[in-house]
Amino acid sequence: MNQLPYENLSDDDFEHLVISICRKVLGIGCKTFSTGKDGAKDSWFSGTAQDFPDKVSPWSGKFNIQAKHTKTLNSSCSDNNFSVNKSSVLDKEIDRLNEVTILTPFDNYIIFTNRKLSGIAHPIIIKKLQNGIGIRNVEIIGREELDSYLTEFPQIANQFGLHKFLAPLRFYEKDLRDVIVIFSDKSKAISTEAKSYIKDFTVIDKVKKNELNNLSKEYFDFLKEHSIQYFNEIENFLIDPKNVSFARMYSNTVSDLQEAIILERDSFNEFEYIIKHLIDYMVLNNEEKLKDLRKIVRIFIHFMYFNCDIGKTK
Repeated sequence: MNQLPYENLSDDDFEHLVISICRKVLGIGCKTFSTGKDGAKDSWFSGTAQDFPDKVSPWSGKFNIQAKHTKTLNSSCSDNNFSVNKSSVLDKEIDRLNEVTILTPFDNYIIFTNRKLSGIAHPIIIKKLQNGIGIRNVEIIGREELDSYLTEFPQIANQFGLHKFLAPLRFYEKDLRDVIVIFSDKSKAISTEAKSYIKDFTVIDKVKKNELNNLSKEYFDFLKEHSIQYFNEIENFLIDPKNVSFARMYSNTVSDLQEAIILERDSFNEFEYIIKHLIDYMVLNNEEKLKDLRKIVRIFIHFMYFNCDIGKTK
């Protein structure tokens, strides 16, 4: 929860954030290009760096700077699709760079990414880039070093609204935790075949609701495929008179969440990131009880959205 959530930025915002950092460590002359084909460069700098890789031995010449953003949480530079496979992001980038360097040669190459970068992966990737594009001065900056830069230059984090993401949607999650634990003990549907969810919700058309809340079709399809078949079981559990105390706990949680979402909605882009945030918050704060019930936690939060307990309806 203490990590800066770069995943909530758009690709363009992440690129502009990288350029802002480069203007601090390289120089004010870092270029910003228009949106579109970037010619295998997101920014360009010519001269001697102010403070890169350090003040004692700064690099000089022509700098090609690239930003590689992902919206996938906990992505790593060691992932096969980023650096290992022959068709990985880095391999494709090396091919593009070799084409571009014919017309616009450069002396230094820096790639920024919001992926995690381990001490083991770093030298391997550096070697791959050096061999691939044929220059010595290459560097990859992962999310750990990005965090360090933004600690040093907090005004940049503020400029892109990153600090506001550090305060999670706080709510009293233990009520919902207890509901989920009891439900999982009583219900067999989650681990076996469940009947189709056939309740006709007429509160609002779901396509309209998704538009109001900026929930993507891809995520809504995932919600339906992953969770909708279990919603009858949740509803039957909540309306059972024997479970009135748990229904009250669920209702209190819904009320807390609606208020929190209204207050913090601008901190997130697509609504799926709110859903993901709520799931992570539940599990991380109740790991002992919920780490093996993550699927049910996700299903409950999906149920809340589908049932119009959370999210806009008008």
